[in-house]
Amino acid sequence: MKYSRWPLVLAAIALTMLLAPPMNADAASQSAPSDQTRTNATPHAAKKSSGDTDTRKSKREKSSDKSASSHSSRSKRDKADSRSKSKNRSSSQQSAAIDADSRKSTDSRDIWLKRAQESEIMAGKASWYGRDFHGGPTASGDNYDMYTFTAAHRTLPMGTVVRVTDQDNGKSVMVCVTDRGPFVRGRVIDLSFAAAQQINIENRGVSRVELEVVSDESGTPLKPDEAFFVRYNAAQSDEKVGPFRAFADAAAMHEALRQVHPEARVVIDQSR
Repeated sequence: MKYSRWPLVLAAIALTMLLAPPMNADAASQSAPSDQTRTNATPHAAKKSSGDTDTRKSKREKSSDKSASSHSSRSKRDKADSRSKSKNRSSSQQSAAIDADSRKSTDSRDIWLKRAQESEIMAGKASWYGRDFHGGPTASGDNYDMYTFTAAHRTLPMGTVVRVTDQDNGKSVMVCVTDRGPFVRGRVIDLSFAAAQQINIENRGVSRVELEVVSDESGTPLKPDEAFFVRYNAAQSDEKVGPFRAFADAAAMHEALRQVHPEARVVIDQSR
């Protein structure tokens, strides 16, 4: 009886050993899906993390592109604004230069008129110089010609045309300033021989005269509606040739007409 229980014990032990491995296998099989789940989840998470990283990189690149594009756009706008401002400044400068030239021209004519009306040097004694200086140099650079209608003045610009009127006989002559002088006290102008003949002072040598500036230094009349003419005596009445806007043109015509009409003279009158 004492030993009859051992087979039962051994059978129980054997049954226990047979039942234990499947239980471990089930546990292993139960733990395996979890590991597989973790293993399968890991690539997905990695892909997701990688995708998030790529998305952030893409967003940063897009933001960088937008910033670069915005910067480029601002740079282009700044350049365009700069060019526009530069053009506006250039246009303003050109307008200012034109206005300055216009004012300068107007002021120049006003200066001539003021000199003609108020200057003390516009009245005094006139003298003349002739053969001893004929062909010699003048302050303007041209050689002196005693048979042309020129004069020497101390201050008026070269090229200025002056009307010289004798206070004794009322005769007048127009001359172009081409030289400097006279350098004798009390004398305001030195006439060429031809000009002195025109107002009959060649024999007197010196005479009191009045001066009137009638053109600027280019020989153009101060008043825009005036011009130069050459007047001479025809068979029945006086005739005029012109108009000439430049005194040099009128003087050339005067020289041609004097051969036939010694009394011819240059005058200034309303232009036609």
